[in-house]
Amino acid sequence: MHKISWMIAAALLAGTALRAQTVQSPASGQVRILATGGTIAGKGNAAGTGYRSGAVSVDDLIAALPGVDKIARVAGEQIANVPSGDMDETIWRKLHARTLAAFADPDVAGVVVTHGTDTLEETAFLLSLILPPTKPVVVVGAMRPSTAVSADGPQNMLDAIRVVTSPASAGRGVMVVMNDSIFDPRSVTKFDVNRVEAFTAPSRGPIGHVLGLAPRYFGPPQPQPDVLALGPAKLPRIAVVYAYAGQTEDEVRNIVRDADGVIVAGVGAGGVSSGARKALRALAEKNIPMVTTPRQGHGDIRQSEPTPAAKPGDEDDRVPTIGGRELTPAKARILLMLALQKPRTLAELQAIFDRAGTTN
Repeated sequence: MHKISWMIAAALLAGTALRAQTVQSPASGQVRILATGGTIAGKGNAAGTGYRSGAVSVDDLIAALPGVDKIARVAGEQIANVPSGDMDETIWRKLHARTLAAFADPDVAGVVVTHGTDTLEETAFLLSLILPPTKPVVVVGAMRPSTAVSADGPQNMLDAIRVVTSPASAGRGVMVVMNDSIFDPRSVTKFDVNRVEAFTAPSRGPIGHVLGLAPRYFGPPQPQPDVLALGPAKLPRIAVVYAYAGQTEDEVRNIVRDADGVIVAGVGAGGVSSGARKALRALAEKNIPMVTTPRQGHGDIRQSEPTPAAKPGDEDDRVPTIGGRELTPAKARILLMLALQKPRTLAELQAIFDRAGTTN
């Protein structure tokens, strides 16, 4: 009887030790941190009101993560160190190449990209289109610099590392993690310029939360968009026409000059002034593809329909455009740049936007 009791106690102790090891031991795979700068790497005053973006190295960002060694083995690489307004094609290409290199390393479980918040959603969406969903990738930033009294960067980075090392993240591709929330890159957008809860997904909401030691997802992985190749040639130039009351034909002509494609950030469901419509009609006659999106960045423009006429008699000036679905103007620009790397018909372009422009 005593022997049986001793065996039960030993088994219970072994189970407790195993559970402790499961919680505390680092993941078997490495997490690769690719740093690009931004506020998360900013340095300035303790109030966080005055700082310089991209002043802190990736090694220092990692050193500031309390208990990260209990979550995963982490290695950092400095891709750039710029404010995200200076994010450009050169940095995107380097990010793409280094992420693919990380995917090819069997020791790497996933990739975390640190990024400034102003254009974070653009880079996340771009990566979601040009990377296979082989391993999880999380793009993360911060609204307060690293030297602020209550900097949010360390918590956001720890959450990002938890997401990419979680088995539940398999097949989810690229995600955005900010302020305890996990977002799909197609639907996420920055809506506040000051608060830590700066990101939202107006149409869909977050796909999960990180409120403990592991992420919690609200549903199964969404189908991932088709991977678009990133060719060696410079990406096409895409102009964005932001519509407003009284916009003239000449104003639009100046914006779209020499463009390979145009994003129309229209009023309402994508409308423009009669003057703007004349300028866009001239582009349509030259077979320059145009995508209609709502300037407010919220709504689903489904159809490849002509831009509505402002008044009876204007029907001849209507412009055939591609429906941008749920994408913001900035994201529609990213998708059109990638799609126009080779000649495509309007129908083919619409099909691409139908697949990649919504999570339906």
